[in-house]
Amino acid sequence: MMHLKGLKKDMEKSMLNRVVYILTCIVLFSTVSFALQNVAGQKYYLKQCSSCHGKGNRGGGLAASYEWKEYFANGAKNIIEFHHDEPKALLYLESKKFQKQQKKILNFLIEFASDSQGIPSCNN
Repeated sequence: MMHLKGLKKDMEKSMLNRVVYILTCIVLFSTVSFALQNVAGQKYYLKQCSSCHGKGNRGGGLAASYEWKEYFANGAKNIIEFHHDEPKALLYLESKKFQKQQKKILNFLIEFASDSQGIPSCNN
């Protein structure tokens, strides 16, 4: 009988260890995934936007996070309207390429918005 109680405790510890391990993996994966998304957004921003808007620390800081969300709402309608007299920018902003990249760019800009604690490193 005592042996069964010990076995039960060992199984409970083993199960708890598995749960902790799985939760740790989920948290690490989520963190890495989010970081990689910001790296991709940073890459797109540097390639397409930084020539006019500056490196990421300046570009992201041009607006607060809630403002970036508003600018990118409805297919980035406000961003497109803002660039109405800039043909080169419009060519990109109205492209399928931008449609695929805009969420990652937005996440990058929010991460380094004027009201965030993020400090970008855009040395490329």
